[in-house]
Amino acid sequence: MTMKQDAIADIVSTAKRHEITLDEIAAAMKGSVEFKVEQSSGILGRLFGYIGGLFVFAGLAIYIGMQWDHLNSAARIILTLGPGFCAFVMAIVCCDDARFEKAATPLFLVAAILEPVGILVTLKEFAHGGDPAYGLLFLHFTMALQQGCAFYAKQRTLLALTTIYFTLGFFAISFDLLNINEHLIGLVIGSSLLCIGWALDQSRHKPLAGLVYFFGSGLFLGTSYDWLNNKAGEFLILPLACATIFLSTVARSRALLVVGSITLLCYVGDFMYDHFKDNLAGPVGLMLIGFMLIGFGAIAVRINNKYIRESR
Repeated sequence: MTMKQDAIADIVSTAKRHEITLDEIAAAMKGSVEFKVEQSSGILGRLFGYIGGLFVFAGLAIYIGMQWDHLNSAARIILTLGPGFCAFVMAIVCCDDARFEKAATPLFLVAAILEPVGILVTLKEFAHGGDPAYGLLFLHFTMALQQGCAFYAKQRTLLALTTIYFTLGFFAISFDLLNINEHLIGLVIGSSLLCIGWALDQSRHKPLAGLVYFFGSGLFLGTSYDWLNNKAGEFLILPLACATIFLSTVARSRALLVVGSITLLCYVGDFMYDHFKDNLAGPVGLMLIGFMLIGFGAIAVRINNKYIRESR
């Protein structure tokens, strides 16, 4: 499949997910006056909105820092947890109002940053010793529950990201408290992210799939490499990297392709350095195998185009 065919497939998939008609696409391609006005006003509105929000956030943070030592526990909790919760409520309200819908995403982001800080401050003010990991477990559970419920109700892509982050954080801390092997934790979370990325790739939240694919495959292959390196099962790294590259062609994901390729090159380079350090047979053999695979790939594409695709 060529780059042009990939682009067409992505356009069709995006149009179906967002219910965009052919007339709307044609108007945008022709550069209609209405489309240009909406585009320019949207950019200016987002620009000034983001800059204004940053100034408000910076001013609030500086004020709290200046007055921190003079505040009691209740004031500290209100000034940290309060703005985050208010931003979350405002974001929910903006989702239901078309005039302020674009303000919902930055408000959700601010809430996802401020609320954990407020929860940590609350726990610190009322903590009486104990393992801090349990406090982090409570934080991630609370935030995952809130963000998950909001995502279920509003179907915002940012909420999908924050829900995934806090949920995985909750499970990672839980596994660590249960003294589960760190390699097993990495494999479970990495494979879970790959499954989540696949689900996102088939939904309206497809722009998030690449990021999830990248971290999921990186965590899975990185953990596998660290676990199997210099052990009897080291050869399994090669099929795992090749499987990731194959999955990248099925999912049409550059993130999977990059991670799988880097893992494959690292493994092959490490293997060649250990076994063919001063022997040219290794590098020459690799080059010959590479040329053969490229040739087989070209033949397979030709057979598919000539005999398989035409027969359908």
